[in-house]
Amino acid sequence: MLLLIFGLQTLYSSYSQGVPALFRWLSRKYPKIIYPVVEDEEVQVPGDGDELVSIPLDMSQPNPNGAEFDNLYLDMNGIVHPCTHPEGKPAPETEEEMMVEIFKYTERVVNMIRPRKLLFMAIGKFWIYSE
Repeated sequence: MLLLIFGLQTLYSSYSQGVPALFRWLSRKYPKIIYPVVEDEEVQVPGDGDELVSIPLDMSQPNPNGAEFDNLYLDMNGIVHPCTHPEGKPAPETEEEMMVEIFKYTERVVNMIRPRKLLFMAIGKFWIYSE
């Protein structure tokens, strides 16, 4: 799949650049690649005092979407920017808060897909630093 994406990106680069544009092109050309997913909810149980404790999902269980996936390829630039510059709420104030938001979002995506063999997280130079 990764080679297919890079091959398509090369083929497609004369029209537009970047993973978001490639995704838009793929989803228009092959609309059946997009379908809604079921998200398992974390179970929360009472802990000490008034706080609730979250029990992580059991990733060894079958995927609730009825399909199993071997690999998940993430474009981390598409995750980092929205987590550090969210719409509709204040941006995280510290680097630690930013990292927590990135980890929470990444964990949510991984929990939806549940890759069985490979999690590939690609990150490049952020646009803000490029010239």
